[in-house]
Amino acid sequence: MIAALIPYAFVVSVALAGAGKVLIYIALLSVLIIFHEFGHFICAKLAGVTVTDFAVGFGPSLAAVRRGDTTYRLNALPLGGYCKMLGEDSEGASSDPGNFNHKSVGARFGIIAAGPIFNLVLAVLIFSALAWAQGVPTGPTTVVDAVSSGTPAAAAGLRAGDQIVALDGVPIRSGGEMLDYIRGHANKTVQVDVLRQGRHVQLQIADKPLVVVNGEPKGAFGFTPHYLIEREPPIAAIGYGVSMLGTVAATNFVGIVGAIRAHRASSVIHGPVGIARFVIGAEAAGFATLALIGAQLSVMLGLINLLPFPALDGGRLAFLAVEFLRGRPINPEREGLVHLAGFALLMVFVAFVTYNDIVQWVQGKGGL
Repeated sequence: MIAALIPYAFVVSVALAGAGKVLIYIALLSVLIIFHEFGHFICAKLAGVTVTDFAVGFGPSLAAVRRGDTTYRLNALPLGGYCKMLGEDSEGASSDPGNFNHKSVGARFGIIAAGPIFNLVLAVLIFSALAWAQGVPTGPTTVVDAVSSGTPAAAAGLRAGDQIVALDGVPIRSGGEMLDYIRGHANKTVQVDVLRQGRHVQLQIADKPLVVVNGEPKGAFGFTPHYLIEREPPIAAIGYGVSMLGTVAATNFVGIVGAIRAHRASSVIHGPVGIARFVIGAEAAGFATLALIGAQLSVMLGLINLLPFPALDGGRLAFLAVEFLRGRPINPEREGLVHLAGFALLMVFVAFVTYNDIVQWVQGKGGL
């Protein structure tokens, strides 16, 4: 589904940010989608299902090679990819033993679930690789690492390299203490004392509400503190990757639920254009930051596709679960209509969040 939405996200993002930066976004999402489709592909092969096509990109084929029953394609539009299985979207009247619909419910369930699961595995691999190669943050400092454009911190003149020494006249002794104070003073203007190249500078920064937790807004200035970094050995890095998977999933769930309860869902739920904005903003921060956002997106892509909603992988898994419980398949035409209706609802929802993303981008709101 997400792959089908990339083209219009590409057009809008190019208009707002330029083609060069948007190509990085396209490349990143394409990797996530191709890895997703590879999960379906490898499990289908292991289950004996005939994969007729595995393609990188969409549109006309630039190159194609056939190996066994599968044609591997490189297509003209690098906007994701797809894995096409024999009988996947039909009743499966064919007697071919490689027909998807002739496999057991368990085998089909595994094939469909493999795509989202591979996205979760990819996220763990990225988190683990970053922990081993670059290190993990062990705690924030009071030094400003980067200031995001269009934020209260940028408007007040906060700069990278500034050291925050006091907030509202209260001395700050640690990065954790600094962040707690900022988060606890949403919707207020905070007096910020900083050391800048040996000079004392005093700023007034509006504490912007960022997220809502248990009905309470949490503030942010719009800067990233410098973190102490420590590299992890391989085994510990894998453990860190798994823990980050759970952390990202839980954080996003809590943030979305809190925003919905506070009627601020549009501020945290984004479509392809909104995601493009975040990726484009992260590109300037370097490869590691881009890889980190890629891992976070992979988590969300996997979890969203596991939701039991028609047209998503989770919706198909729900139909397979019903088939297992009732002992016979659901009428394919009825299932197809349900998925079609679900896809239509998703398009309406995506149109809404995309409109909101474009408005926020034009007005300079949200973003990194």
